[in-house]
Amino acid sequence: MFCLLFRSVKLTNQIKINMKLKTTIKTMCLAACSGMLAISTANAQDNADFKPSGNLWGYMFGDYAVKAHNDTLGRGAGNVQYKTPQALNSGNTASAANPAPANSVSSAFQIRRVYLGYDYQFMPNFSANVVLAHEETGTGAGNQDLGGSNTMYLKYANVKWSNIFKNSDLVIGQYSTASFATPYGTEPLWGYRSIERTIMDLHNNDASSDMGVSLQGKAWVQGGQPDSLKPTFIGYIAQIGNGNSAKFETDNFKKMRLNLYVSTLQRKLTIGIYGDYNNNKLLPNYHVNTMTMKFYAAYTTDRFRVGAEVFTQTTAKGDIYSVYDPSTKTMSKNDTATGMQMGWSVFASASIIKEKLNIFARYDMYNPNTKWNTNNVYASTATASGLTATTQATAFYNQSFFTAGLDWTPNKRMHIMPNIWYNGYSTMMNTVGPDGTGNNLSARVKNDYDVAYRLSFYFLFNQNKKVSNNGMY
Repeated sequence: MFCLLFRSVKLTNQIKINMKLKTTIKTMCLAACSGMLAISTANAQDNADFKPSGNLWGYMFGDYAVKAHNDTLGRGAGNVQYKTPQALNSGNTASAANPAPANSVSSAFQIRRVYLGYDYQFMPNFSANVVLAHEETGTGAGNQDLGGSNTMYLKYANVKWSNIFKNSDLVIGQYSTASFATPYGTEPLWGYRSIERTIMDLHNNDASSDMGVSLQGKAWVQGGQPDSLKPTFIGYIAQIGNGNSAKFETDNFKKMRLNLYVSTLQRKLTIGIYGDYNNNKLLPNYHVNTMTMKFYAAYTTDRFRVGAEVFTQTTAKGDIYSVYDPSTKTMSKNDTATGMQMGWSVFASASIIKEKLNIFARYDMYNPNTKWNTNNVYASTATASGLTATTQATAFYNQSFFTAGLDWTPNKRMHIMPNIWYNGYSTMMNTVGPDGTGNNLSARVKNDYDVAYRLSFYFLFNQNKKVSNNGMY
């Protein structure tokens, strides 16, 4: 009897517990459903209230430039402006004996870039961006049609999924590369792209756009009470793309880019590190791979900014050369070696009259190959006929770049900037060849320079696009 009574009481308590558990679970489910319904209703309400909108914007910059001095050999590879002796326009080919052809253009009005863009927000977390561009190249030719008139090309075209997960966005399409062109990169930190490209852009170490996928955002954000001694946030950009800029893909290889940066001291100090890797096939059986590393830092306030960057770009099997054999007094068979480019840049700007007048300056040093061997004869490129090294390439010379000027801002969307542009060249070739004979290098071949005096302009034309830093970035 006692046992039956105990089992009855136990069963009654168990039923009560189960009923309470069921009630609790039911309550939790109802609460969860209510919460999900509330969130869904709120999102639906937000989407119902959201109105898609777009913004047409653009900018342009250029200058009136006077070419005051020409380099003898027209050096300055990559995107270096004014690198040909005629510099500002097309003309006769120059030589050491004729450094400035008779019909060369020494002064001209020139538009170096025009952007026409459209941003469209079609959902709270989805947006699109399209940019058409006209840009001058280092030779001054720019983007031209068959008739020689200025034309435009598709520079950017992408869709962004904002907050695909917390503090991160996914961008698909033709995007800005993380090497220098994205927020908290060296181009916006330098702030004067209208004066000159950053050092990696100037020497064509990477393009500013590429086709692919980009995941970007903040890996960590300081919470609670702000502490200026701690990082405000740690940002990242991870990208994989064709590695062919705005052109069609030509191989199966992809370029990977990664940029990590820290913003601290109440967002005044930015420190970043960047790297990329790319594989290329130059010939059916000749592959090269390129790896870039860059470190940069900048300190920015309302009154001044100062920054620096240093980079190396290593290309395995990137140098094609022949070696001189003293015993036979001939060049040995062609071979390849790893080459390394290296450069550093320092820049600064300051406000003289707040929001009206700034001063800026920048200095670069660039070495096209730190592994250069003066006893070798290098080829500049691989050709379809094979790895040939028949003449001493003139591409091996150190470059020193300098610019300085004033930035007068009548309003935030208009800049008038008188400045000086200088690029110096110092040959890496020996004055005596590997066979002991002289290379007969003249003084201007050993060291020479290009210099231009410019009155540059930069205009923004839009209604809604945010403008900061006196309109520069």
